[in-house]
Amino acid sequence: MLKIFVPLLALLLALPTSAQTARAARKQAESSVRVTGNVVIGTDGTVQEQALETPLSPKLQEFVTQAIQQWRFEPVKVEGAVVRAKVPMSLRLVAHQAEDGSFSVRIVGTHFGADSPEGRPKLIPKNPPKFPVNLMRAGIGGKVFLVVQVGADGNVRNVDAEQVNLYVAGTEQQMQIVRKQLADASISAARKWKFTPPTEGPDVGKESWLARVPVSFTMGNGRLKAGQWETYIPGPRNVNIPWAQEKLKTAGSPDALPNSGVFSLEQDVKLLTPPTA
Repeated sequence: MLKIFVPLLALLLALPTSAQTARAARKQAESSVRVTGNVVIGTDGTVQEQALETPLSPKLQEFVTQAIQQWRFEPVKVEGAVVRAKVPMSLRLVAHQAEDGSFSVRIVGTHFGADSPEGRPKLIPKNPPKFPVNLMRAGIGGKVFLVVQVGADGNVRNVDAEQVNLYVAGTEQQMQIVRKQLADASISAARKWKFTPPTEGPDVGKESWLARVPVSFTMGNGRLKAGQWETYIPGPRNVNIPWAQEKLKTAGSPDALPNSGVFSLEQDVKLLTPPTA
């Protein structure tokens, strides 16, 4: 874990709160940034090369580089043979504020593989979730991480919310209500989604696939620049999803995913060590 001083983005306190509640909510807030790049994994599972694409301060870059160097992977196999592999990577850095005003930074999530991998189910872009009118008028937003089970016909068999992060603060009860509204809006839309089944790769011919789909509810386009930090109140992670529970145990946190896309619960490679050494 790295202890540094970084600017904390302003957190929108859109829900009516007392001063005590606001202070408690701010303690829960995380500032995070998504970092992308690639790693070269040797036949023994060690990291032989790495490259970061996201601009970071020298101190943060050194922290991330040293952490990646300690990673160990399950050796990559192609057609049964262990190979040296170059793999796209993304990770999520999270900063928590300490009493002295500094921030402890750690890596909380990783994702390996292309943002739009070939040979995976693809979402046909229609039926987007509807922003709940009461929340939109109040400027209350968040991000929902859905887990979907897609059948061989491209229809959604099952869907549930794995986690809901909020860009607002309030009492626990208020935030629970907002999380449920955003999750319900996402799930309702997802039940009508249609996917294009893969026509190549290891997933061809499967009876169903499991994937994560992030859904963002933000004012404007919600796009972040490379290296831009965002602040939110993280929601509890729901791993008690019967039809996806086993895969979720080894899929890691969804935090490292981009704001949009379809991401298989089976990543291209398996990290064996904790993200932050």
